[in-house]
This record gives sequence, structure tokens and C-alpha cells, in this order.
Amino acid sequence: MVAILAAAGVAACGDSVMPATVGGPGPDAGADATTDAAPAICDAPVTAPPWLDAFLADQIAKLAGAQDIAPGVRLSDRATPERRQAARTYLSDQLSSIGLATTLDDYGQGANVVAELASTTDGATEWIVIGAHFDSEGGSPGANDNATGVAAVLAVARALKDVPCRSRGVMFVMFDQEEVGLVGSNAFAKRVRAAATPIVAVHTVDQVGWDADNDRTFEIELPTPALFAEYQASATVVGAKVVETKTTGTDHQAFRTRGYEAAGVTEEYVAGDTSPHRHLPGDTSSTVQAEYLALAARLVTHVVARELGAQ
Repeated sequence: MVAILAAAGVAACGDSVMPATVGGPGPDAGADATTDAAPAICDAPVTAPPWLDAFLADQIAKLAGAQDIAPGVRLSDRATPERRQAARTYLSDQLSSIGLATTLDDYGQGANVVAELASTTDGATEWIVIGAHFDSEGGSPGANDNATGVAAVLAVARALKDVPCRSRGVMFVMFDQEEVGLVGSNAFAKRVRAAATPIVAVHTVDQVGWDADNDRTFEIELPTPALFAEYQASATVVGAKVVETKTTGTDHQAFRTRGYEAAGVTEEYVAGDTSPHRHLPGDTSSTVQAEYLALAARLVTHVVARELGAQ
């Protein structure tokens, strides 16, 4: 597994305490890692940062073809090798502009974009993975599926960098080729499993831009009881609602089948309050509900900040 650097957010430190343990180490990782010193306590971001709405809108517009993703380049979808490469280059640049060193996890027929935010605790070895797939179905701009998930993960990266009490590292992964069988996430999960990387939790975000009934509800797909409890607690704080479902078929499944604790975050796919434009030409930026997307980013940020040791 290639190493990388960091993302962005806000918090203030206080007295020194040990963070709550979330999940457990990945397969073959053994007991929870210990650190040389207890990390400082800090606050998990709750309110929307002033940059959030404009940042998310800009990501969706460029990824889904409403604006150029590069000079003279506008994507009609993110399905062909050439358009996936354009998206990959753009995402690498975005992660770098946030302050992260990035790398490509090349698996032959495609490549994931990966960035790492280091722990602030000496000796920490555990990781949290946050991911979303950047490809789309052919012929679909893929604004909701899944530019929304990608934009949310980028926002989470930006919102976590300045959280100063990180007892674990965070990997931000933009998965390639989800639409053709979870190819990118399976390749990445296989790689970290073979390396016995101690990943304590995996969060994937897929389709978080549609909330027709405005009930602010998200489905949490196949979480462990501990992960669902985290989402319930954070939803209360940020003003969202969550329900548990048994949905497979997206990137979180690649990690669960290899023994990692993983959950997916999505709109109400099972309940039926989900975009009717999925995989169709109508999945454009104009159909994305901005407030709901921002809420998704805030929810995942709060969950992961708590997993890092914030309160």
C-alpha cells in the first residue's frame, strides 16, 4: 500500500484524554494498537463550514459535465478510459489542493485515487477508510451516482485536516469501476488485506443527492451494531436521521467480505426516496439537492472525527 498525506477541518484542543475505541483492527492485526501518549481531546465539527456549499457545487458541476473539468474538456459521463482518466487527474489535483499528497493505486485495467491523512499521535498504526466511486454508467453524467459521493468525501477530507486529535490515520479513496462490478474497491481491499493493514472502519458514500420528501434521512448499509450506533449519535448532533438497511452491491461490500468493519451511506434507496435518474442521461447537476448533500458531508465528517478521538 502506497503512503500519502492529508485533508482539512476545524477543532480546538483541551485536556489530554484517551479517545473512545471504534471497531477493531483489521484482519490479522491483533489487539488494539497502543500509543506512547494520550492524544488531546478536541471538538468534532458540527456546523457547516462557510466554504461547504460552494465547494460541493463546484465538484458536482465539473464531475458531471456542467462545467469544464479541464480547459476545453467537459465530461458527458465517466465511463470510458479517457473520461475516467480525466476525472482521475482532476481528483488527484483536488486532493493535492486540499493539502494532501496523492497517489494512484493502479490495478491494471484502472486505478483508484488515494490520499492519506496522518495521525497526530506518535506510534499510531490504525487507519480509517473513507471512499466513493468516481466512475459513472455510460451515457449518464452521474451527478448523483456518484459525483455526490465523491464531492462529499472531498469535503470530509477538507473538514478533517485541521482536527488536531487524530488517534488514527485516514485514507481517502476514490474508487474506479464500481459500475462494472466493484472492480476498483475489490482491488484496493485485496491489497490492504494482503498487507494486513489495520483498518478499524470503512465508510463508503454512494448517491447522497436526492431527498424528495425533505425528511433528512440517510440509509446506512450493512453496518455493524457499533458503526450504526455511531451514525445514530452523529445524526442527532447534525440534524439528520438514519435507518439501517441490508443493501450490498456497492463499494463497502468489497471490504466486508475481507473481514473489515464497513458501512455504506446513501439516500433512501430501499425506502424509495431515491433519484429516478440513476444510470440515465437525466442524472445531471440540476437534480442534486444541495442542502441534503451538505448534510451527508457533515454527517460523515462528524462520525469519522469521533472515530479519530474528537468529542
